[in-house]
Amino acid sequence: MKIIRLTESDLTNIVKKVIKENSLQDELIQQIKEYGWKETSQYVGGRVNLKKLVGIESPIDFLNLFNDLDVIDSEENPIYTLFRYEKGINMISYNKKNNYAYINYYLIWAFLEEGFGLNQTEIQDIIKYWLESTYNLGGTIPLLFRLDEYGSWIVPTI
Repeated sequence: MKIIRLTESDLTNIVKKVIKENSLQDELIQQIKEYGWKETSQYVGGRVNLKKLVGIESPIDFLNLFNDLDVIDSEENPIYTLFRYEKGINMISYNKKNNYAYINYYLIWAFLEEGFGLNQTEIQDIIKYWLESTYNLGGTIPLLFRLDEYGSWIVPTI
């Protein structure tokens, strides 16, 4: 066993580096939440680098970034519960009547697809598990929603 002696200055530098890395990680997580994975990854050299910098090793690690969404009943349509950070940017729109959870393609679904190479069924299974364990939405059917070329939301029907 080798003993390494550190000076107070060495320890101070190590602590500063850890604080700086944690601050960067927190900033990147905030960017992911606000602008999405794809936008944020462009600033750090791609998805692989961003996964490393943020410490994302699994799809659940990624979804757990969104464990603190605001849960709000829709004012416009009372059968919907909205999950978001900011008004107008819903991460999830949950239809209480049919138990469908419409997942924002750009901010959540696309990364599970592209970042982890998951297919639709795998994405639905992992999101279903996450919604049940995090937001107590058992039996939910996750579906994706996204914008069309005119800026209107495309919501799939079953």
